[in-house]
Amino acid sequence: MLDSLLRKVNTFFPKHNKTCLRNILILCLAILQKETVCLNRLKTGLGSITGKPLTKSNSNYKRLIRIFDYHAFSSLWLDLLKYVFLLLRLKTDYLLLDGTSWKHGDRWYHYITLCVVYKGVAIPIYWLDLRKHGTSNFKERKLLFNKAMRHFKLSEKTLIADREYIGKEWFKFLIDKGINFVIRSKTNAYKADINRAEGKSLSTLIKKVMRSRVPDKAVRKAFFLNGVKLYIVVVKNPKKNAKEPYLLLITNIDKPAVTIAGIYPIRWKIEHCFKHLKSNGFRLESINLKGAARQHLLMAVMVFAYVLSIIEGLKVYDTVAIKEYHEEKRQGKAESIFRTGINQLAQYCTTLVSFCDFITHSIKQALSGYRSANLLNV
Repeated sequence: MLDSLLRKVNTFFPKHNKTCLRNILILCLAILQKETVCLNRLKTGLGSITGKPLTKSNSNYKRLIRIFDYHAFSSLWLDLLKYVFLLLRLKTDYLLLDGTSWKHGDRWYHYITLCVVYKGVAIPIYWLDLRKHGTSNFKERKLLFNKAMRHFKLSEKTLIADREYIGKEWFKFLIDKGINFVIRSKTNAYKADINRAEGKSLSTLIKKVMRSRVPDKAVRKAFFLNGVKLYIVVVKNPKKNAKEPYLLLITNIDKPAVTIAGIYPIRWKIEHCFKHLKSNGFRLESINLKGAARQHLLMAVMVFAYVLSIIEGLKVYDTVAIKEYHEEKRQGKAESIFRTGINQLAQYCTTLVSFCDFITHSIKQALSGYRSANLLNV
């Protein structure tokens, strides 16, 4: 039965043999079950997945290591991503960019990550480990986007990012690539350029917003930066008791200020994604593989597992109970789409056979409906 199921899945990975696919699925299921990317912890779960509980854990560890020895420099990471993105029937308008960093021993990890937004969930499509503490620079962001655009169609989408990701060269690069943007600006960034343009000064715009009784009051002004027409949008900070009472947003999109202001909060989806990949999910900080290519493949397998969890979570999310969050004075779902999905998968994907059965069923559902390659350069 397992061979039959593997053959069905294998048709979507023609570049890779059945043994490779089998081992990747074992690794993925172990990540889902153990909720970690630490190979030392994953090795203890392989016996129940493969149906060979008597296999020594050291042998299972070597099996995991061989996956990366054999396939780290292949196209396997990209084929895994393309597969799950097709299952999503992916069509997206927004891109998110941010970084997450931590220190392990003497080594800094800093993953600058590009995500798409799918049904309110941020999903990573490309990442680079900058191997440093601190912020990214223009050259690093440019490298990330140039690599991502070899595989994914990013033009005509809108990038949303925090104030770390500003810069004259950066804005021009995005515009030249056909990418729109809504990026939070630092308080005094480009103040002279904004005030030089025809119309009210930046301080006057801020005062106008803060005087207004309208809770989501936003105003904008056009200005030029190195000959490129941009807009500064001033909006009240929607967070209660925020240290900064207003936000400054820079965009190249010629739309009303309130529209631009409504786009920016989508940025928080990437923070939720990082939480799921780290403390509330796959414990990314426990990564213990050496070598950039090996780490890149492990990240791709983790994203593969993450997307499968999202797919499953979306199926039943309407049934998740509503919870009262008294400190925040709001109502919301008792758990996230990701947490719902991974809990569902843990219930009925206990062995490699059941996991392959789940994936082939997902393939069948996707083939019976519309699948969009809108994002993929294939």
